[in-house]
Amino acid sequence: MKYRYGNTWFDTVTLRISVGDTPEDCSAAVPPVPASEVKAVQAVVTRRCNLSCSYCNVMLSGDTPDDMTFETADSVIKAAEDASPGRLVMVTGGEPLLVPDVTFHILERVDAPKVLFTNATLVSPEIASELKRMRVSPVVSLDGTESVHNSQRCGSWARAAKGLDTLRETSVSYGISTVVSHHNHQNISTEMEELYSRFMPASMGFNILHWTPGSFDPISAEAYTDAIGRVFHTALKHGIFVDQIARRIDPIISGVYRHRDCAALGGKIVFHPDSRISNCISGREMKDWSGRMPVLMEYCADCPVAGICGGGCAWDAIHLGGEGKPDARHCMWVKHILNLFLEDVAKHFPKGPVSRGKLKKRYGCLVTRGGSALTGSIGH
Repeated sequence: MKYRYGNTWFDTVTLRISVGDTPEDCSAAVPPVPASEVKAVQAVVTRRCNLSCSYCNVMLSGDTPDDMTFETADSVIKAAEDASPGRLVMVTGGEPLLVPDVTFHILERVDAPKVLFTNATLVSPEIASELKRMRVSPVVSLDGTESVHNSQRCGSWARAAKGLDTLRETSVSYGISTVVSHHNHQNISTEMEELYSRFMPASMGFNILHWTPGSFDPISAEAYTDAIGRVFHTALKHGIFVDQIARRIDPIISGVYRHRDCAALGGKIVFHPDSRISNCISGREMKDWSGRMPVLMEYCADCPVAGICGGGCAWDAIHLGGEGKPDARHCMWVKHILNLFLEDVAKHFPKGPVSRGKLKKRYGCLVTRGGSALTGSIGH
């Protein structure tokens, strides 16, 4: 199928781009869905946290504040050993540094690329040195500059900044993860530039709130779409890897159709503190959500972004989209990013087909996580 935005054409199956001219052949079939293999192993080592952020989905889940046992931690290690090549191991909470013994027990014993999700308030020089030795890539929660961050994250900016400085001084490559909501979406470009200038992270992420029971108060789809569009322009201006942008642009540059955006659609196993196992951190049992891939949903049959979208977050789609439909917020912002990308291509390339090599030369910085052993998306 052909999709046109302005003066640029996009083949929605081959993911090829042409400026001015209609793509010659748009009859290719959607590539088959690759077999599901475990490529992401997540350990929720605790549901306790030293903060109580108002929108935290762990806090709002209502679960008891359990800690993971070493027995369950050993199951995580075994799952990581058995997972497919290219696997990723994620250690999360709560705040995982509240249980350093279990956290480091896992990180020490897995050989896969590994990510620690943390608020960084407990990072000491000793912890930073251990993370460097074990080649761990932390992703740190930071919602903006001091007053913006403190308005939602319990006045923790100074402690988080100190932790980030400690990681940087120890030459640990880290990312920053930002929740985009009422407190920061209007000035997101400024907040992004100031965070990048101050901390120089290897990557950034700008997330919309996930659905939670009870207190769920996200910004509108339109507001998030506008914000992530400004994030795209800022990322391109400074050459910043932004996880949400990279996952949309990488299929176009690589030519690999994205069937799954969310690993919970097939290929992820989550170990919870109470030893339960699920395919999603928000769920509590293994579910088969593979039917929520765009290629398998009639609702997405004629969507121009199906090949770069991957369906988004299945948990949000189930609760906000309903049966057979994605999360409409995801649909809106992904199409906006494609349009902005096609618009930029038209400005910088002459009439005719644009090769993937040329696209990589201009946009490669958006899809490669610089300064880290991890070269692509690690989730934010």
